[in-house]
Amino acid sequence: MGTIYVLGAGFSKTCHIATDAEMLGALNPLLKATPQKNGGPPRTTIEHLTEQNFLNRDGIGFELFMSNLSSLKFLGDCWDGKRNVFREEERELRKALRRYLTECVKSVNWDTEGRAILDFMRTINWSADHILTFNYDQLLEAAAEKLGIAVGDRIIHLHGAVRERTLAWPTFTKFAYRTTKAPLAPRWKRAFELLRNQTQLDQLIFVGYSMPPADLEAKALFNYSDWYNSLPAIPFFHGKLVPASKRYSYEICVVNPNPDVRQNYKFFRRPPRFLRQKFEVWLRNRRR
Repeated sequence: MGTIYVLGAGFSKTCHIATDAEMLGALNPLLKATPQKNGGPPRTTIEHLTEQNFLNRDGIGFELFMSNLSSLKFLGDCWDGKRNVFREEERELRKALRRYLTECVKSVNWDTEGRAILDFMRTINWSADHILTFNYDQLLEAAAEKLGIAVGDRIIHLHGAVRERTLAWPTFTKFAYRTTKAPLAPRWKRAFELLRNQTQLDQLIFVGYSMPPADLEAKALFNYSDWYNSLPAIPFFHGKLVPASKRYSYEICVVNPNPDVRQNYKFFRRPPRFLRQKFEVWLRNRRR
C-alpha cells in the first residue's frame, strides 16, 4: 500500500526557489532590456508584456502571465507578419526559467535548507509511493542523487522539467496542441491510473500545491479520479474487484499554510484534512 504525494511551488520554496507570485521578479533580471517602439526606456519582455496585458493590476503571478502569453502566441495566425513576437518571447522566458531553476538547484546547501528535502526523500517508500509534481525544477532528482536513491519512474513531472524539451504552462489549452500533448499526455494517463488504483492507495497528500483554478486539466485529473473512486456501485479496477475495505477509504490531506487554497479543494466528495503548516513543520511532525 502506498502514498501519492502531489507537490507544488510551496515544496520547492523550502530551498528558496521562487513561488508563483515571486517567479516573474526572479526571472526579470535574467532578461535583456530592449528599446521600445514608442521611444521609451529599454524594457524586458516581462516588463512590456505586463504593461500591455495587465495594466494597473498588481500581483500578477507566473502561471497567469505564462498562460496569457501562451494564448497570445497564436495571434500570429491572425495577421500578416514574418515574425511571431509572442512565440519568441515565450521561448526567451522558457530559457530564462531553465537557467534560473538549474542554478537554484545547483546552489542548494544540503546541510541547511536542503536538509528537509533529503529527509522527505528518506521517508518515501520507493517500492510503493509515487510523487506527482507540478514543479519544473529537478530538486527531487538532485536529492535522490545525493542520497544514492534509485527513484525509477516514481517521480512524475506533469508539466515537464527543466532538462526536458517540453514545458507546459498551467492553462486549460495546454493539451490542445500536439507538441505538448504528445510528450506529456502519457504521464497524465499514468497519474490518473495511480489515483484510480484504490487497492494500492492509502494516502493522497498535497504539499504546497494551491490547485490553481486556471489549470482545468489538473483539477479534472483529481476531480474525475475522486468521482470514480466515490461511486457507490461495486468498484472494479482493470477487471479486479476492489476490496470493500479499500473503497474510497484513503486519506486526503492538504499541507499548505495559506488558508485561501481551501476553496480550491471543495470539489472532493469527502472533505480533505487541511494542515496550515509549512512543509518543514509538517515533515518534522510527520517523522515523530
